[in-house]
Amino acid sequence: MLDLVQVRSFVAVATELHFGRAARRLNMSQPPLSRQIRLLEEYLGTQLFERSSQRVALTAAGRAFLPQAQSLLTHAGTVESSARQDGEAVEGSVRLGFFGTAAFRLLPRIIAAAARQYPRIGFQLREMNAVGQMNAFAFGELDIGIVRPIDHPPGLEVQVLMRERMLLALPRGHRLARGPLRVADLTGQPFIGYSTDAPYLHQFQTSLFQALGIRPDEQHRLAHSPAILSLVGAGLGLALVTEQARHVATEGVEFRPLPLPQDRLALTHLVARPDMRPPVARIHALIAEVAREVEAETYSNSDPSMLSPVMRR
Repeated sequence: MLDLVQVRSFVAVATELHFGRAARRLNMSQPPLSRQIRLLEEYLGTQLFERSSQRVALTAAGRAFLPQAQSLLTHAGTVESSARQDGEAVEGSVRLGFFGTAAFRLLPRIIAAAARQYPRIGFQLREMNAVGQMNAFAFGELDIGIVRPIDHPPGLEVQVLMRERMLLALPRGHRLARGPLRVADLTGQPFIGYSTDAPYLHQFQTSLFQALGIRPDEQHRLAHSPAILSLVGAGLGLALVTEQARHVATEGVEFRPLPLPQDRLALTHLVARPDMRPPVARIHALIAEVAREVEAETYSNSDPSMLSPVMRR
C-alpha cells in the first residue's frame, strides 16, 4: 500500500526539483525526505528522479507518476477533511498518562495533532511512572497510558508503541565523542545509571551491560533522564539514555548511537481499556499514528527493522 508521507514527499520534490527547498516546504530536514523518496522508489520498483550534484530531474516513470500522486493527495485531503468534520462532532475528555521523557517530543506532537483533528476533545494529562499508571488504571482513573513495559492488570489492551535505540550521552568534548566507538571503550568509564525507581530502564541497562561484558564505574543512580543528563553535562560521567531523551534541553551533552544488536531496543507501550469511549478510541488511534511519524523521522536513515511492528503496518 502506498504511504501518503512518501507520496507527499515525492510531490514536493517533483514540484521544487530541489531536495533542500522541498524539505523546507514540508518542514522537515533533508535526510528524512531523501529516505522517504528511496522507500517509495523501492516500493514502486523504479527510479523516480535522476540525481546529480547539479540538478534533480524526473525520470519518465516519475513524470508518469506525478499526476497520479497529485490526484491521490487531493482525494486523501477530501477524505481527511470529511473525517475531521466528523471528528469535530466527537467531544469529551481523555485522561492520558505518560512518563516524563515522552513529554519532550512525543506528547507535544500528540496534543497538537489532537487540537487540529479533534478540537472538541480535551485532555487531563498525568505524568506518572509505570507503577503509578497501572494503579490508576486499576482504580479507573486513566483512559490511555504511554508507559514503559511493566506487569499490567488483566483486561487492558497493550501494544508496542515505539522502539528506541540506546544512545551514549557524553560530556561535550569527551574523547569518546569523536572517532570510532567500540562497546569495549565503555569498560571502566564513570557512569550515571538508572535507579530501581525506573525499574524497566534500570533492568534494561543492567542486563545490557552484563550481556556485552561491560563493567562501568557507576558513580550515581537516578530515576529520571533529565537529572541523569544534568550530571553528564556537569562532566560527572557518561550515561545510556533512550532516543527520546536526546530532546531534553541539557547544556554540555553530546549523544552517540551505540553499535548494539537490533534486539537491544527500549520499548514504549500504549495501554488502554478495550471498551473505549468514542473520544478515547479516536485519541488512541491518533497516538499510534503520531508515534509512527516520530519513529519514521527518527530512524529515517536506519534499517526499517528499527520500527516497531505496529508502526510498520
